[in-house]
Amino acid sequence: MKTIKSSKKSSLRFLVFCLTLLLADPTVFAATNNEAKALYQNALKLSQQKKWDEAVAEFGKASELSPEDSLIHANLGVAFSQTGMHKEALLSFEKALQLGYDSPGLRYNRGVSFARVKLIDEAVQELEKALSMDSRMVKAEYDLGVLYNLQGKREKALEKVETLFKRNNKLSKKLFDQIESAYTVITVDNGGTLKGQVTLSGQVPRVRSFHLIHAPNVEFCSRISDGRGHRLLFDFTVSKNRGLKDTIIHLAKVEKGKPFSPKMQVFHIDRCQANQYVIGAKNGENIMVENTDPIQHEIATYEVRNIYSDQTSNRPVPPKSSQVRSIFARKDAENYIIKCNLHPFLQTHAYLVQNPYYTVSDEGGNFSIENIPPGTYEVIAWHPFIATQRGTITIPEKGEAKLDFEFNGKDEKRKLYHDDIEGYRFNTWFDSKEKFYGGERIDDPVEELQAFCDDDHLC
Repeated sequence: MKTIKSSKKSSLRFLVFCLTLLLADPTVFAATNNEAKALYQNALKLSQQKKWDEAVAEFGKASELSPEDSLIHANLGVAFSQTGMHKEALLSFEKALQLGYDSPGLRYNRGVSFARVKLIDEAVQELEKALSMDSRMVKAEYDLGVLYNLQGKREKALEKVETLFKRNNKLSKKLFDQIESAYTVITVDNGGTLKGQVTLSGQVPRVRSFHLIHAPNVEFCSRISDGRGHRLLFDFTVSKNRGLKDTIIHLAKVEKGKPFSPKMQVFHIDRCQANQYVIGAKNGENIMVENTDPIQHEIATYEVRNIYSDQTSNRPVPPKSSQVRSIFARKDAENYIIKCNLHPFLQTHAYLVQNPYYTVSDEGGNFSIENIPPGTYEVIAWHPFIATQRGTITIPEKGEAKLDFEFNGKDEKRKLYHDDIEGYRFNTWFDSKEKFYGGERIDDPVEELQAFCDDDHLC
């Protein structure tokens, strides 16, 4: 097995580099020279117009006339930085500090200039100082994460990803994308294969039912229904031989091996339903959302942590259009949900995998994972609505190992929306033909029926 080296993203171009003018109340301007004041005010106007070369000249003249004014030197440093003269900027920032001016903004600006001249340790020290003075500086959090990553402090950089996640998700994702994965890609010459089957014993949990009157676009979305006004969602699809479909099988803690597939996964929407119910996904990967329906869907994403779920994005997808979404969650999230907030029966559940050694059980509950480096591994069997199972397997060189998983229907963990609450006025089961919202119910036309359970509750 040979390691395939990847280039490390070590360029400073990832810094936000958003220097800001260091302003103060004009009434406390230290200079007594009226000409210096006029030059300083003109330099500020030029800075706001982003005429940085002219601003440097005006700040410079003001500092000569009023050399003890710390704020002039601080803003001269900002102007120098914006023209790429970072060494000169650092001298101006140092002069401002010596004269008694200190602020979170000055420390941040000074840190960025240190980074630009590749004095990384000094830059880190300044940004940490800025955040100790003002913990609300989001851009300082991001830049500090970039610098930690350049220092090889991966875990500290990831801590900044977590800090930024709710404060500025775009910066959090941008930082996350720069941090190399703990998983290493190698060539696997003597890999083995894992095969097995996932089964479900006991009673098959009943189907989830969504009444179409609760969602817009009833006429279109009812083209697939039970003929009585309901859209059915089968969380548990079980074959005649008790094989359980849509279970993720994943090898945990595989540190090196084959690469992830370069192909972008697709969340394909057709007649108000998704093409896949369960997928495996790497945290941070992009997924294509394709809407082939003539109606708009409102696709939201949720990270699931323990028993809680937090919405991470919510954006409309116009009719007959596509867009790219990022599957991005905090480190303690186990899975991710992609669903339509207008049509809740349109949903896909993603298990967040740490390496490419995973698969989804097929209609018969069967699965196979190939090209696994020889060794002993923990294997995870995950289904969205039943307790996760784990097993251990030893993969032989160029050989095959077998591991089966058996779930029991009584261990399901889900809420059936409102169809498990008797008498609730928005009950999703409504089988009476009479007094249906003021009159007789009219059944929806059916284009294609979903599968139904037989007498043995097998689907």
